[in-house]
Amino acid sequence: MRRKIHKCLSFLLAAVLLASLAAPAALAAEGGDTVFVRTAEDLVQLAENCTLDSWSQGRIVRLQADIDLSGTDFTPIPTFGGTFEGQGHTISGLSITGSGNVRGLFRYIQPSGVVRDLSVEGRVDPSDRKNTLGGIAGSNRGLLAGCTFHGTVRGADSIGGLVGINESSGQIVNCTFSGAVTGEHYAGGIAGQNYGAVIQCRNSGSINTTEVDAELDLDAINREQLNAAENVPVCTDIGGVAGYSSGIIQSCTNSGSVGYDHVGYNIGGIVGRQSGYLDGCANSGDILGRKDVGGVAGQLEPEVRLLYDQGQMGELLDALDGLGDLLDQTQQDLRGTSDALSDRMDAISARTDEAREAVGDLADSAADWTNENIEELNSLTARISWLIDQLAPILDDAVDVMDLVEDLADELGNALDEVGAASGLGDQAEQELRAAVQSLRRAASSGKEAVARLLSALEHLGAALGSALQSQEAMEEVRAAAGDLAAALGDMSDTLAEIARILWNGGDEAALGEAAQALADTLARAGDALEQAANAVAAHMDSGELEEAGKDAAAAWQALGEAAQALRAAAGHATDAAALLAKLLAQGGDLAEAFRDLGRTLEKVASRASRLGEDLADVFWELAEEPTITIRPIDSAIREQGDALGDVFAGLLEDGDALRETMSAATDTLLDDLEAIGDQFRVITDLLRDLLEQTGEELSDRFEDISDQETSGPDTGCVANSRNTGTVEGDINVAGIVGSMAIEYDFDPEDDLIEEGDRSLDFRYQTKAVVRACMNRGGVTGKRDYAGGVVGLMDLGRVSACENYGDIASTDGGYVGGIAGASWGTIRDSWVKCHLSGGDYIGGVAGLGATLENCHTLVEIEEGSAYLGAVAGDVDADAAVSDNTFTSERLGALDGISYAGHAEPVDFDTLCTTPGVPESFSRLELTFVADGVVVEVVPFQYGEGIDALPEIPAKKGCSASWPDLDYTCLTASQTLEAEYTPYTSALTDGGELPEILVDGSFSSRAQVSHTTEEVAWTDGGAEYAGTAYTVTVEDPDLEQAAYTVHCRLPDPGKRYDLWVLSEDGWTKTDARLDGQYLLLESQTGTVTFCLTERAGPLAVVILAVGFAGLLIGFCWLIRWRRKGTAAGRKH
Repeated sequence: MRRKIHKCLSFLLAAVLLASLAAPAALAAEGGDTVFVRTAEDLVQLAENCTLDSWSQGRIVRLQADIDLSGTDFTPIPTFGGTFEGQGHTISGLSITGSGNVRGLFRYIQPSGVVRDLSVEGRVDPSDRKNTLGGIAGSNRGLLAGCTFHGTVRGADSIGGLVGINESSGQIVNCTFSGAVTGEHYAGGIAGQNYGAVIQCRNSGSINTTEVDAELDLDAINREQLNAAENVPVCTDIGGVAGYSSGIIQSCTNSGSVGYDHVGYNIGGIVGRQSGYLDGCANSGDILGRKDVGGVAGQLEPEVRLLYDQGQMGELLDALDGLGDLLDQTQQDLRGTSDALSDRMDAISARTDEAREAVGDLADSAADWTNENIEELNSLTARISWLIDQLAPILDDAVDVMDLVEDLADELGNALDEVGAASGLGDQAEQELRAAVQSLRRAASSGKEAVARLLSALEHLGAALGSALQSQEAMEEVRAAAGDLAAALGDMSDTLAEIARILWNGGDEAALGEAAQALADTLARAGDALEQAANAVAAHMDSGELEEAGKDAAAAWQALGEAAQALRAAAGHATDAAALLAKLLAQGGDLAEAFRDLGRTLEKVASRASRLGEDLADVFWELAEEPTITIRPIDSAIREQGDALGDVFAGLLEDGDALRETMSAATDTLLDDLEAIGDQFRVITDLLRDLLEQTGEELSDRFEDISDQETSGPDTGCVANSRNTGTVEGDINVAGIVGSMAIEYDFDPEDDLIEEGDRSLDFRYQTKAVVRACMNRGGVTGKRDYAGGVVGLMDLGRVSACENYGDIASTDGGYVGGIAGASWGTIRDSWVKCHLSGGDYIGGVAGLGATLENCHTLVEIEEGSAYLGAVAGDVDADAAVSDNTFTSERLGALDGISYAGHAEPVDFDTLCTTPGVPESFSRLELTFVADGVVVEVVPFQYGEGIDALPEIPAKKGCSASWPDLDYTCLTASQTLEAEYTPYTSALTDGGELPEILVDGSFSSRAQVSHTTEEVAWTDGGAEYAGTAYTVTVEDPDLEQAAYTVHCRLPDPGKRYDLWVLSEDGWTKTDARLDGQYLLLESQTGTVTFCLTERAGPLAVVILAVGFAGLLIGFCWLIRWRRKGTAAGRKH
């Protein structure tokens, strides 16, 4: 039965996946013409053939070998509408450097175009225009699946690693980019702009990590462009996956760096500016920018609806009704004065109505057919990706169930060994029971292996999205693994039933039998329902009848709902059976004593199995409640509407010719009627002028935030189930998930000033922006105001069920919050555990808040001036605050004050038992990091300490230490970075001209000291005396000392001998002089030495005295001669 269930699930997954690929695959096969490309010349010829848009439609192009385009005259393939099968080969040497826009390997990919399993390497860097550039395609309206580009893409607007612009019909699935993308506006690792679907794509390249000089051409700007963000002379809308997206981004990742320090607006790890639907994405790259900088999205624009107020336009409508009456009167007068003219007017009026209806019907039918199919195809692929993500953690829980069953088997075997013959079972029953225990152990082991294979198969299925062949192979893996798991589960069920039969000795046997039968019947009904749903869909998928498959898909989802209910019932019966078996064990006397652990383990098995069933049922309930997806083909009604439109216009022309022939019959009555119509037009004009000149209403009054209102189907203006682990740094509006939730109003993104401009009739805007179930673990640093763990600046919208564990700081500003820096929207059901620092307005949930509901925090404010709180620094005057709790030893909730029932403190144990608490929130740990690598993660209990610090990895030429904290009393998780300090080359004992200086390599904690004392000793019969120096070097970070002591000479004019004290006494040692210092080498932590003045030889002294006497006599003689000469001249 379990085998049937998993088999049915496999069929359903395959059916949904194949449906999303069926349409392009059918187009590729219709032409039946296959082109093989083996050389660069073949690719050049293909580009020449594709100058005609229809040439490639219906064709299949197969790349048969790797191709190097270096040195060739290849130009981009102009337009492609067929299927390009790369087959895993690589096109390298792509170089696009000439003039032109919309460039890539392909310029345009048509809606029928498919490019699959292709790798491209090269450079796209045109010399001018530089707009709409991508490594694979400039513009994509078709499908890219399993493609890779490695290289450089550089330009101005709409620059993507794979695609410049992904249009509304475009799909990019399982594609990757590595290299570098540089652009001024709309730059992304996968797509510059996305209006379609980007699913399971990965970027590891760097995006705008060098400074870009964007210049503004004043001559090229017109009035309409003045409020466009792309015309701002600075980088805007830059993202790791997409620069701008109003479409779908599902299950994408970015690990590359995005942005440049203090430069650029709307910078995001996944998308720069987001107004579509983003779900299940993750960023681990570092994000830098100036304003609106986020780990997932730089700016989240809301869904905006423009609603006209009909009640305030009644007077205008009355005037229009009056105009209609006048027209009717004119028609009556025309009928009275000229029957022929009236008839012609009636005919033209009727023809006009018919033409309007025909045009509207045809346009609506064509647009509906196109838009419905595009949305359905995008939703199909996104839904299957979501289902795989949900099943993976449930299967992880299934492994735990298998482990418990193994424990059950071990405990049952141990119990049999302990009681032996005292069990009272009899030899045959004991042998049967031991055999059943072995069977149970083998079934559990087989189940674990099957779960592992099923998890691997689901990963292959997720990677195969976009490829029909690979999807089929992955589904075969899923089907085989699910069959093995079902077999193992069946064996376990049968074995447990056999164990119960052997152990049973009376009592509630009937009740046990009823529970077992009910469990079997329930599983049978669940399997039959799933099998019926799978067969219904698979039958029509094989025949290609998409319309009929859509009807059966609806029945399939209904069957899934019934199957989910059956699974819940099955889990209940399993729990009842476990309770009866536990009761059986309790009646077994000595046997029950031995089986006491077995009963507890059995209860765990039943509990975990029940929870597993509930989780699986919830997933399929949610899937079953999704709207039915149907691909509607073109029917004959559209063609009939086109023919009818042609007939109507032909008749209208005929009536017009007849009218011109009849106009000569106009009379004075007609002129009066026309004058009255003119007067009525002047009345209407005056009313419009009055409406346009109304100035009493503020523009802000025209906006209504409806983010708290739930809607069916995927929301635009939504970021959900995404996470960030990278660091985020910017100047203003900086956050771990979304930099700002706001509308980009005008030309000046620095202040977002609102200018009313030309006024319209009475209207109002409804806005909706949602951030849901997102988690941030990366550090966030802002230079000025508005830094948050989830949102920096929140002008509007809703944040719910979010978590933040990254530290948030503003270096020169305020408004810092664990969820939002400042919020005028709604924040609810969120959790914060981090450190905060900044100026004014620092809060655990929001620096400044409006609506805060059911939020919980464990924060430390390391630095702050005024308006500090564990929940919010302060709140708006009309704020709504309720059901918020926090744990802190020194903080109040709001501006230092807590409020019972609204924002109040609780102890940490109570905080961790709050309903919905995440596992990560209740786990406290210190993460020790050295040079970006995690050394160790040490858990601790709130208010307690850790026993020892981990050893720091050595770095050559540096000493290292962990931050100086009180490790005996810890209250918050944090990441600690090892502090490396370069070794010091010299130590002194102080003073401008130190007496002792030590030269070597020392840590920052090393110290030198010395003492002196007078000493005397004899050596070789001679006596010596002097001042002994004892120098001690203490360095706790170095085990072996090796240094040179510099000792300043007492009298630099004298000569000294160096004596060193050792275990054998004083020893005279050779020494070197360095200016006024004598140098001594040492290998020990302490060295004692003495300097003794060296006496000169006697002969040297006598010679010096004699030389001095001769010098004095010589000088006296010269002086005497000079005096004699001077006296002779006088005479």
